[in-house]
Amino acid sequence: MVSRILAWGVGVLLCGLYLYATITGVGNLTGMLGLSGALGTGLSVTGWIWLSVGILLPLLVLAAALVLGRGRKPGIRILLLAAGIAAIAVWQLDLMHVIPESSYFA
Repeated sequence: MVSRILAWGVGVLLCGLYLYATITGVGNLTGMLGLSGALGTGLSVTGWIWLSVGILLPLLVLAAALVLGRGRKPGIRILLLAAGIAAIAVWQLDLMHVIPESSYFA
């Protein structure tokens, strides 16, 4: 019983990290829209794509991890959720360091 409660607690915590990643994507979009407005330009198509991927990817990876973990032991489900959030973190860091900020503006 205790291990089941612990597994649920860790699972909820990991799902909270997915929510945080999604909210970060929304914050990035609103921040870039404000910055583009202050510069007197708009977002480019590439900028919209990258920022939309930053919002949608955590939700898609979470859904994939939950579907793949369905019917499996709690440890496997937690590992799938943890691997997914690690991949999202790598993706966000990669976007931040590899893609120049100037490519977001039209």
